[in-house]
Amino acid sequence: MGVGLDGDLTTGKLSLGTKQQGLAIHGKFEADASLTRNDYYTNNGDNYSFNGTLFGFMNDECGGNFDRACMSRYRKKRYDASRSENGQFTFIPTALLLYGASSFLYELMPTNGGPPDLATISSFFGAKSDGNGGWTHVPERIPDNWFSRATPYTGTDVTAEILAQYLAYPVAFGGNVGKGNFVGLDFGPIKNGQWSPASASDVGCLLQQVVLAAVPNTIQGLISAPLSALSGIAAKINPIFAQDFGCPAITV
Repeated sequence: MGVGLDGDLTTGKLSLGTKQQGLAIHGKFEADASLTRNDYYTNNGDNYSFNGTLFGFMNDECGGNFDRACMSRYRKKRYDASRSENGQFTFIPTALLLYGASSFLYELMPTNGGPPDLATISSFFGAKSDGNGGWTHVPERIPDNWFSRATPYTGTDVTAEILAQYLAYPVAFGGNVGKGNFVGLDFGPIKNGQWSPASASDVGCLLQQVVLAAVPNTIQGLISAPLSALSGIAAKINPIFAQDFGCPAITV
């Protein structure tokens, strides 16, 4: 799915940086309302540099315990702030992956069986206290004596966490056409920006549509690859979503 959103479907490769079709390309895996990064259009295209102020906001919200309840609240606060401040704010279905990334803080970053505490999270983020209530950036690192969780974190696990965080504070899908002028998205099960998922399968099947179907580009397009390339990846992706979520196959 990562290659389908961010990569080169012809070669099957994905850049980790800011090169063509890489993870930092705005509006694919990278999206507005990031946990610790500025929005693309409010920071001269720098959507990848660490923002110590945002990390501080997150830590203040969580009080040193970055669990699901806290991350759900902070996700909503980041959405509200970004929608208010960014005249080109977009929140399209790929933004659901932001909730998946939030779940990494409490599902993947703590050592197996350990808490998602500040020492662990700040190490992975490369956040260091400046001694005056702020945060600076140092090289990210795996904490000392860290070891992986005992069981895999599967696609179904991720979508279950996306669902739980989203339903805690549902928000509208769409985008700003200038500050204060929000336009709701109509795509698949999303109507006028509103979406009411009932299960993790609803999340999985919507993500399948995002990869394999064209989102109306009145706000922002998602897929720029030719249909011939999409057909190839559809043959690989459809069976995965059918097996994990019971989604019907999408023909492109």
